[in-house]
Amino acid sequence: MASSMPLQVEAPDKEALVHRNPHRDFTAVEASRPDFDTTSSWRPTKTPNPAWKFGDGANNDDWKSHDVLEIDPDEPGRPTNLNYKLMISSVVPRPVALLSVQNVAPFSYFQAVCADPPLYSVCFVGEQPNDSLRNVLDAKEACISIISDSFVEAANATSINTPSHLSEWPISGLHPRAAKLVKPCYAAESAFSIELKYHSHQDIISPKSGNRTATMVLLQAVLFHTWQDIVSADKATVDVAKLRPIFRAGGITYGTCFQGFELARPEAYRKVRDGVQHLMGEPEGGRL
Repeated sequence: MASSMPLQVEAPDKEALVHRNPHRDFTAVEASRPDFDTTSSWRPTKTPNPAWKFGDGANNDDWKSHDVLEIDPDEPGRPTNLNYKLMISSVVPRPVALLSVQNVAPFSYFQAVCADPPLYSVCFVGEQPNDSLRNVLDAKEACISIISDSFVEAANATSINTPSHLSEWPISGLHPRAAKLVKPCYAAESAFSIELKYHSHQDIISPKSGNRTATMVLLQAVLFHTWQDIVSADKATVDVAKLRPIFRAGGITYGTCFQGFELARPEAYRKVRDGVQHLMGEPEGGRL
């Protein structure tokens, strides 16, 4: 017997609650800005201070000129939404995962967390589980595609609150490519994608309300897909110049990675110890 329940028109409109867009007329604001420079490419530079040495601290004294404001996240009357905006605008840049199960959606609460096993985390925020969370926990598998500037608008379109019975693939115009080891597809347009199996998850409980407010899911990589011309011969390092990843900042701000520098880690302490003992409070000539 056919169900008499009406189909869902749309998923909950979280954007109306967050008010992420600070502009009354974003179309007009964007029209006033210069065009995106598609000719931009990765440009490595020196570090900000190649002459830096142990004990030097910051490269200038600008930090001394700023007054410090203390913000209590639990201040009476402070909405949780303000903490969210503060966190996403200060923890930047954040990578963005285009997560696909039955549906597809972007998530910037996303990170690589372990190499053995190769794990990625995705955190789903909200007291009511969204489609992506339900799908991941039900299917126990997913795909993640890294977003490049060449399809950032299409990836952003998948954040629309479509009803659960509709997939966001068509509205994005992206091409789902069949995976090999899992059922979900990944974005053919992505230079680097990952097939993943469910590892574990942790519900986050609010100490104020006692309600679940988020769920962090760990997903284990079972197969990587990378364009052959962007990865090193030993299949270990992706060329950021060719990956052209985008990042997420606060509000509706995104960015690209077209400038950077290499910064070597310090040598082993035993090799530099003689030169830094005066900084560390060790006696000169002391033994290890």
